[in-house]
Amino acid sequence: MNYKIILASLLIFSVSHLPAAASCPEGNPKSTDYIRRKPPNRCEGVKEEQLSGNSLSLISIATRNLANFGKTLTVQIPRINGGKNPQVIVKSLGDNYHYQMDDLLMSNNGSRFSFSWDTYVLRQAKIPANSLRAMASYNLGSQPVYVPVILGQTSGKYEFVFYSQDRVRFTTFEILSKGQPAIYSTSRPNPKKGEIIFTWDGRNAPSGRYEMHYVAFINRIGEASDRIERRIVFEHNPNWLK
Repeated sequence: MNYKIILASLLIFSVSHLPAAASCPEGNPKSTDYIRRKPPNRCEGVKEEQLSGNSLSLISIATRNLANFGKTLTVQIPRINGGKNPQVIVKSLGDNYHYQMDDLLMSNNGSRFSFSWDTYVLRQAKIPANSLRAMASYNLGSQPVYVPVILGQTSGKYEFVFYSQDRVRFTTFEILSKGQPAIYSTSRPNPKKGEIIFTWDGRNAPSGRYEMHYVAFINRIGEASDRIERRIVFEHNPNWLK
């Protein structure tokens, strides 16, 4: 094996197994750097690195209605049967910044988990309120089950947000329930980089576990397109959109 490949593999392994304290260090709470902050306990700030190219990432399943930031902001994560300690990440990706908040200490309010925090970093770093994205999931078996994050107030619809530094075209985006024909289907045939947003109004769809299925192609100049197909399981309840 080429020694450069071996070195790269070792580097990837070492970075992915760094302790949390190294990736989320203590620091000056008045800075906007990505550091450990409290109260309440979380990692938050602006990270130096952007998402890597040559990839397509799902960065948000949420319903939100944010025109601006007040002194504090609250996210709510619906609790589903058997769900404990959801994994939550809030982020905003711009041309020159990568804001992220994770490793949250959630409050259990019965039917929902919630988290409220001071928006100092968001305001200081001038993060646009309408750029905030969020993901939440529960480990309930062989694959994670996602739930929509309620950012501020619900908008009455879900947003599924993808991000890529390459130009991407979606030939298929659909919502399915229990193996039935798609109850919602669309596409984005024109290649686009940055954020690609799909919305779904599920207020008339019954509660239950759904599947989001998509087929996308990453376009690169002078190269064959990479085909990506994924199926992602998520929980839905029309009351979360009211």
